[in-house]
Amino acid sequence: MKDHAEKEQLQEALLELKRSKERESHLYKENQAILNGLSAISDAQNKEDIFNSLLVVIKKFIHFDNAFVISSSDEKCLSVLASTDDIFNDLTWSFSDLFYRACHNESIILFKPKNTQEFSSLPPELKTELSSVAISGIQSSSGHAVIVLTSRRFGEYSASTKNSLQRFTPLIERAVIDIDYKHRLQSLVDIKTKALHLSKQRFQDFANTVGDWFWETDINFNFSYLAGKKNNETKISSQNLLGLIESESIRKQILTAKHHNKSFNELEWCPEKLNNKVWFSLSGTPYYDEFGVLTGYRGTAKNISARKKRITEIHKAKVEAEKANRAKSQFLAMMSHEIRTPLNAILGMIDVFSGSHLSSEQRQWLDQMETSSQLLLTIISDVLDISRIEAGTFILDEQPIDLIKTIHSAIDYFMVIAQDKGIKLTVTASQDVPINVIADQTRIAQVIFNLVGNAVKFTNNGSVCLNISLSDGDLICFSIKDTGIGIARDITEQLFKPFIQADSSITRQYGGTGLGLSITKRLTELMNGTIEVESLIGEGSTFTVKLPLKEAAPISRKLPIDELIAEISKQYLSVLVAEDNKANQAVMKLLLERQGHQVTLVKNGVEVIQEWSDHNNNYDVILMDVSMPIKDGISATKEIRATGSLIPIVAITGHALREEKKLCIDAGMNDFVSKPIRAKQLKAVLRSLNL
Repeated sequence: MKDHAEKEQLQEALLELKRSKERESHLYKENQAILNGLSAISDAQNKEDIFNSLLVVIKKFIHFDNAFVISSSDEKCLSVLASTDDIFNDLTWSFSDLFYRACHNESIILFKPKNTQEFSSLPPELKTELSSVAISGIQSSSGHAVIVLTSRRFGEYSASTKNSLQRFTPLIERAVIDIDYKHRLQSLVDIKTKALHLSKQRFQDFANTVGDWFWETDINFNFSYLAGKKNNETKISSQNLLGLIESESIRKQILTAKHHNKSFNELEWCPEKLNNKVWFSLSGTPYYDEFGVLTGYRGTAKNISARKKRITEIHKAKVEAEKANRAKSQFLAMMSHEIRTPLNAILGMIDVFSGSHLSSEQRQWLDQMETSSQLLLTIISDVLDISRIEAGTFILDEQPIDLIKTIHSAIDYFMVIAQDKGIKLTVTASQDVPINVIADQTRIAQVIFNLVGNAVKFTNNGSVCLNISLSDGDLICFSIKDTGIGIARDITEQLFKPFIQADSSITRQYGGTGLGLSITKRLTELMNGTIEVESLIGEGSTFTVKLPLKEAAPISRKLPIDELIAEISKQYLSVLVAEDNKANQAVMKLLLERQGHQVTLVKNGVEVIQEWSDHNNNYDVILMDVSMPIKDGISATKEIRATGSLIPIVAITGHALREEKKLCIDAGMNDFVSKPIRAKQLKAVLRSLNL
């Protein structure tokens, strides 16, 4: 029994010896870690390195998810010096009893920190980070500092943690003191840097407003510094900035800038004492002392006489250019009128003969005549469009339209052409593409017409595909892909310039003016869209147009033009036609009489007034040419309207500009029809008058 007791005592002694060695080993590791930490802290260059060196040592013996150091130079408020997460950087704590104890050699463990006064007011997202907290602090000659270790796991810290913190006190003290010192040193450096920046800013202000004179004033604009360039012949004798300026408006602007503590830039005036021949420009900016108090202004003055002379010359050149541009536009408009007038006769006769009994060969000749006339009309329209766009007078007519119907109408013309060439022409639209949008129907159709027309023209076999989809959320994308001849990569950038084609031989082989793509690009940009092209020689091309078209409410459906024409009343009208061109007189008479109407012809505005005055009750409508000799259609219309007459008057003109239409409507005309006039168009306009 005795032997057994002795044996147990021996076992306990051996166990205690083992524990003692383990404690000794642990303490050795802690001491070694502390020494390594002190060495690392001594070598650290900034407070972040010091903080990280401290945490490396602590983490070997105490687990934590985050840590931060807070300090204060008084016993009022603690702020963050360093942290492992930026979410702690803007937090502040009042210097409570808890932190007071920590700074007086007491390590503290909090099992439920959110229930304490110090941590209860933290944001909810931070409280989840603080399920367990360990605190240790120091007091030094510069103030108080505390290190806080946090863990997301409840019950992470215990009495052994507290003991470890106590043993790490020398290391924590050294680290926290160094962190505080580095922080204060950095603050001092920041202050000095700011002072240096303010000093550099003064000279930067001079550089930014460089001129013939450099100046600086007090807050009353008395000069404290004034220097001019060596080659400057004009001398400044006044001791006050405002004393130099005769212009009351310039003085007022400077005083207003002072009232609002703002800069004034490029204030221009022409002194009377220099015979109004020399122009000056004055610029200045406020400057402040280190406390942010306005101290005065500094800036420059410039002799800008040469610049004002250049501006005057540029303005004069601009006026001349605009005048030339207007003359060009007027010339093109007149050219359009002069070409459309004979075209009106040609296309009108084609409509007349189309209703005759013709052989297949004769009808084929007639179709060729119409195609050539339409091509000429397209060229005229293209030239006018590009001129109006360049002159800045092109205006979009945006209103709710049926997008899908517009697209189909634009490409119907090419369906037969594609079929004759053996090309498959298809149109697809994604289900999410809005049917009704706000847009200029004519210009949308023109863009698609040009691109699909080019694709069909330059594709000899294969297919042309038009796909409509949504792109980037709110953009409607039109993609025209063909299997045609393709375009060389180095040529694609030139495609959208006026009168440019990829190859001069193309004009001879395929025809065209080279205006279609230029107009398409300009129209796309006017609609705030983009156009791009991808192509390879021999493999085809893909043109992509993206437009920001807004969805519109459903549009009430109108009958197609053919149905409208079919519904035209069979009532025969008495029509007074004012037209000075004999060929057009004959065409108008034939077209109207074939529709059953009675026609009277006159050749100028004076005859219109006379005929209408003599037989005004005999006529249901007047078709009025705008450009006529002796008295034009606008003047004749105004004279008729001045009598109070409401007889319907329709403008017939070779001009296709929006301004021309507005001029006609403002004069009192009921409608506007551009030459060349087709039979269907004539029927439709007469029906629209509800006669």
